[in-house]
Amino acid sequence: MYIFHDHLDGGLRPHSLLEMAIDAKYEHIMNLNEQEVGLLLDKSDSTSLEDFLSAFVHTIAMMQSYENIERIAFEAAEDMHKDGIKYYESRFAPLYSVNENLNLKDILNAIQSGFIEAERKYSIKSGVIVCGMRNDPSSVKFLANEVINNISESVIGFDIAGPEMGYPPSMYKEEFKKLKERGINLTIHAGEGAGVEYIKDAIECGADRIGHGVRIIEDIDTTEENIIFGDVSHRILDEQILLEICVSSNIHTKMYKTVNHHPISILNDIGFNISINTDNRLMSNTSYQKECGILKSLGIRTDLNDNLTGNSFLKT
Repeated sequence: MYIFHDHLDGGLRPHSLLEMAIDAKYEHIMNLNEQEVGLLLDKSDSTSLEDFLSAFVHTIAMMQSYENIERIAFEAAEDMHKDGIKYYESRFAPLYSVNENLNLKDILNAIQSGFIEAERKYSIKSGVIVCGMRNDPSSVKFLANEVINNISESVIGFDIAGPEMGYPPSMYKEEFKKLKERGINLTIHAGEGAGVEYIKDAIECGADRIGHGVRIIEDIDTTEENIIFGDVSHRILDEQILLEICVSSNIHTKMYKTVNHHPISILNDIGFNISINTDNRLMSNTSYQKECGILKSLGIRTDLNDNLTGNSFLKT
């Protein structure tokens, strides 16, 4: 069982977050109880994408020490194990945790240490996909250069995340080219906050998988008796490029009004290569089993992620 798209800073346990906040004297959280922390960071009823993303300020604030990051990584893998996952790909923007006491290698070592302990205890295999924030070009280029030259052995892939519209993947075409030449796997957030052109851009930049990608539905005409595909949707279907779909997250960030409005059923029926993912477990108050419950309610089989070995960045 695989999870391909889950953000490390979007999956902290409220109890652990509270303990860390008390220890760090983090005033925004330290005087709350565990239930109040959970409610503060549960954005399943968010009013906008900006409201949803506001919760990350608090989780990232607690990811500023080696010990906290190590603990968070271990607990994420432990939670995935309890959720039935055997192979866990976690993504994280490590530059948010660089400070006077932590450099990039320290952060990745802390994550790896947590994952190794979870593997020793539960036999779950985990790896980290590093994310550059696409709205900060200098940091994306810096991180790509570090992956290529210094930390390639510590990561299983590279991604760009953050606000999509206005920041197409081709902004970093040269970086992606160098990463591919170095043998680094690429998954690129596309087709979430922006449309089909961004998905096309991601593929042309060498993406092995597409993070979200659900707006590929806008390149398909299902109103006719015979389905009509645009060039991008035809290529994705033909090459079976994996779409890392996150249903609950798409609802909570206001992409679609309800589960029944989400295009996953159509994409699945047509035969697209899709996986079901958690994205941000804390903010969406979700788990892999909850996402499977959504599939079941839509009449989709719940074993989509069972046999996707060829799409994994982990060495299995």
